[in-house]
Amino acid sequence: MKRAALGVAILSALLLPALGHAEVVPGSQGVQDSLLATAPDGSPRVGFVAADGSLQVASRAADGTWSASAVSGLPGARSLVVGIAVRADGSSVVLAEDPGAHWLALAEQQAAGWQVRTVATAPANGLLGFGGLALTTAGRAVVAYAYEVASGKTWLRLVTESAAGALANEPVTKLGFPKSDSLPAVAPVVLASGAVRIEEAYANGTIEWARTPNHKDWIGQFVYTNSIGSPAGVVQALASGVGVWSAWTELFPSFDESQLLLTLHAKGEHTTVLHHHAFLVGLVVPSSGPEVAADDYVDLNGHTVYAGLVVGADGTSMELAGDLVGYALDGGARQYLLVEPDGLEWYRATAPPTTRVDLSAAVSGASFILTGHVTGAGGGTVELWRETQAGATLAASLPLAADGSFTTTDLPPTRPLTYRAIYRDPANGGLPLASLVRTVLG
Repeated sequence: MKRAALGVAILSALLLPALGHAEVVPGSQGVQDSLLATAPDGSPRVGFVAADGSLQVASRAADGTWSASAVSGLPGARSLVVGIAVRADGSSVVLAEDPGAHWLALAEQQAAGWQVRTVATAPANGLLGFGGLALTTAGRAVVAYAYEVASGKTWLRLVTESAAGALANEPVTKLGFPKSDSLPAVAPVVLASGAVRIEEAYANGTIEWARTPNHKDWIGQFVYTNSIGSPAGVVQALASGVGVWSAWTELFPSFDESQLLLTLHAKGEHTTVLHHHAFLVGLVVPSSGPEVAADDYVDLNGHTVYAGLVVGADGTSMELAGDLVGYALDGGARQYLLVEPDGLEWYRATAPPTTRVDLSAAVSGASFILTGHVTGAGGGTVELWRETQAGATLAASLPLAADGSFTTTDLPPTRPLTYRAIYRDPANGGLPLASLVRTVLG
């Protein structure tokens, strides 16, 4: 594993030189849904649903140019990207799902184009939960999904691809277990041994499923339980040398919380609440320990303002400006995908940034005093943005003091609003490190 990681790092350094600025993924303006993955050589793959509803997969060549390929032949006109992975030969595999939860399709890139196959359809009186995708070491697709009927009974299934490319669909659970008040979300995991595990999050907990020793059945182990929460969005899971890591968002409406959870199943189960107000974006497991990407958010009377987060299992955290929709490893580097007005912006940092931004706002009559600090910056400027229901506007651009501090007073023309400070990290391609005031200011 160490030799493979070193090889990826060397190739990445050759293919992905340091960036001077963000790169916009072509055709992604008005994007509706997206995911980021990396190939074994470190190059990015971006699966996204374009403004016209088409499913596209974009890739970046060694010379820095981007190209996109449309996936045709899906079972419906509209889709979501719920999984993307890249084989050793650089070809992409995408798992797409109907926004109405009626079908799940596997799209595999081949020399002649895309091969699309429907792997699941919802029963007449039921719906599909979010499915999950993984690849075996041989690059064969592994898909897990669950469906639920009106009674709340659920069924979990696993689809595996043979060496000849045939898909086999097998039941994991039977008799409608577990019963759930919300659609289950699942993620398959391929262990180093080749064995498959499945993480299933449902209304009352999360179960890790594994084959029995005789391979004739499946057995489940609860890794998390609760009586008042329910999962929201996708589940992501990865295996490491210490066990299986899984992450998801658990909603607790009575507390107005959307908890970002990270669980390790090894010799026992351990769950950590990484954040109390965020939705999962991605999970990576570098040698330094798990990192979870997510989006915190502020509701401005129906308009959502996002704050991208990367939170480590060790308690470290970093905030980015805007809606973070992709996070991936590339050797020791990190890749980020953010939604901006001109489309999806891709960034690469050669190492996890250590610079941090802090901002606070205090009322001063009809104005607001904005005070903050950029820790770890060797000079430069910070941008202060007003976030309103109409969008974001630049309020000021301030030089940082010698100690990284800044302060100003702003009289906003529009309310309600909140503020965001952005420091564009010159060491990492202008990556927009940020701090969003979580309070709505009237």
